[in-house]
Amino acid sequence: MKSILDLIGNTPLVPVNRLNPNRNVTILAKLESFNPGGSVKDRIALSMIEAGEESGELHRDKIVLEATSGNTGIGLAMVCAAKGYRCRLVMPESASVERRQIMQAYGAEIILTPAKRSTDGAIEKAYAMGREHPELYFMTDQFNSDANWLAHYDNTAPEIWQQTEGRVTDIISTLGTSGTAMGISKWFREFHPEVSITAVEPYYDHKIQGLKNMKESYKPGIFDKSLPSQIVNVSDEDAYETARELARKEGIFVGMSSGASMHAALLRAAEIDSGLVIAILPDGGERYLSTPLFIPKGRQEKTSPRLKVYNTMTRKKEEFRPLNKNRVTCYACGPTAYQHPNMGHCRRLVVADMITRYLELKGYEVQSYMNFTDIDDNTIAGSSKAGVPLAEFTQHYIDEFMLAAETLGIKQATGYPK
Repeated sequence: MKSILDLIGNTPLVPVNRLNPNRNVTILAKLESFNPGGSVKDRIALSMIEAGEESGELHRDKIVLEATSGNTGIGLAMVCAAKGYRCRLVMPESASVERRQIMQAYGAEIILTPAKRSTDGAIEKAYAMGREHPELYFMTDQFNSDANWLAHYDNTAPEIWQQTEGRVTDIISTLGTSGTAMGISKWFREFHPEVSITAVEPYYDHKIQGLKNMKESYKPGIFDKSLPSQIVNVSDEDAYETARELARKEGIFVGMSSGASMHAALLRAAEIDSGLVIAILPDGGERYLSTPLFIPKGRQEKTSPRLKVYNTMTRKKEEFRPLNKNRVTCYACGPTAYQHPNMGHCRRLVVADMITRYLELKGYEVQSYMNFTDIDDNTIAGSSKAGVPLAEFTQHYIDEFMLAAETLGIKQATGYPK
């Protein structure tokens, strides 16, 4: 063994017994958490870095740049640490705290983008950085790199075939960059087309970290929906609950995308008469302890963040307890649109933004609103004095306020009622 990188791949297959709905079907979980960086993304991280080295695009003077929801970033950070490259990662604020900490432990630099834009926002930021400074960065570009799916075509797919001694009948893989599903589908189509490949996609507006709904987000360039045998959708609730069930009933501690994969595998096992189903489980559960994933439904309120707020009516500090256990709506009074932004406006913006980010970090779905007063005595008087229509007059100050918010790095609100 030359380095830690030699341990990537050859992950174990573990039987799933108590959750299996069909005694004539064998279900095996492929535990990608056994990779040295803890996820399936170690495979593509090594593949993309080696592709850059072979092409000559990556050398010691360049910084490895990637947009990631977490696991690819961890894989790249590990590979770069082992090979001696600098690594800069762009990721949404919604990614779990554990993932950020692991990347930083490997020495990677992290740039955060607004949670509302999910991975798409991180992709836009990374592409902009790469375009502006091509001499500085080597962008691995996991969503469009052939080295992504080739990692699974060259390694994961034949690995599964060899491990099962050719007995595999079905393989379940989730869709994020889609590299795993694409590479496996291409290999089995070419060499063993009788094997069914199921790709798992989350529903619209999902909360499963690492996965993509292909209709609501940027579609990876390597994605080809015709390659898998079928694509199925899994809900957040089913993915989360299956991950919990795997821990409680099988002793398999995995993340939310793994829950989605296993849920689809259980459905597939119930559909077929007999066979051997492989569910690829992308990572382990320890990366999601700061999220609601492993909080039992009945205890979520008790274990919710102990945030205290000052009630101006009672003049007392009170513990924050939302009416909806998982959803919070925040409202802040914005400015009257007749004057330039001032320090008071900026303080209000920063405090509202801080509260929103904190609640999102703790797993709440947050809808935030800030109003603009565009019709009152001040705006009417100002419009009249300036000699311009009221709508034009107020929009000028609203635009100034929005620019100030952007300059401060404030997340865009869900809405700005007038």
